[in-house]
Amino acid sequence: TGVEIHPAAKIGRRFFIDHGMGVVIGETAEIGDDCTLYHGVTLGGTSWDKGKRHPTLANNVVVGAGAKVLGPITVNDGARIGSNAVVAKDVPAGATMIGVPGHVARSSKDADARKRREFAKKIGFDAYGVSQDAADPVANAVNCMLDHIHAMDEKLEAANAALKKMGADVDVSPLPELELYDIDSVGKKEPSHAKREGGEGDVKTDN
Repeated sequence: TGVEIHPAAKIGRRFFIDHGMGVVIGETAEIGDDCTLYHGVTLGGTSWDKGKRHPTLANNVVVGAGAKVLGPITVNDGARIGSNAVVAKDVPAGATMIGVPGHVARSSKDADARKRREFAKKIGFDAYGVSQDAADPVANAVNCMLDHIHAMDEKLEAANAALKKMGADVDVSPLPELELYDIDSVGKKEPSHAKREGGEGDVKTDN
């Protein structure tokens, strides 16, 4: 089969070898539940010393094609080993190891990607095309601006109240009333400003 598993290796439940060819699992290797190995993976040792010489994979670990995990190290829960990586040190839970020697993928890239996803969601961008229930980006943007305006109004009112308590001469003349309309966006929840004020009426954008 092209898969060599030492009979002394300890293997958990639902262990899966995808494209089983060139896989080697050493004598003192331990594999937890729900782990996946791809072709060309080695769970090997780095010495001939007695005792623990091979890696321990915790639960839900995925090891990519061609990766080498070496020595008595621990790959903790939910970690990912990238294809062709060479890992010889412990891997934190949930981390992704890449490269030679293996190192944790930069968290700053993850943060940047998360910011991009949040911004795309805010403006209603869909990288895989527009479906019938996709949010209208124009309506979404207008709703965000209205939320921001109402938040600013609340802060100004609080600041004016504080200044008035301190004896400052504050202009309390009412501002022009801002009518609240729900900008109709298919697939988008009612904006928070409409929920706060209970505005009536609909303004729809042409699609």
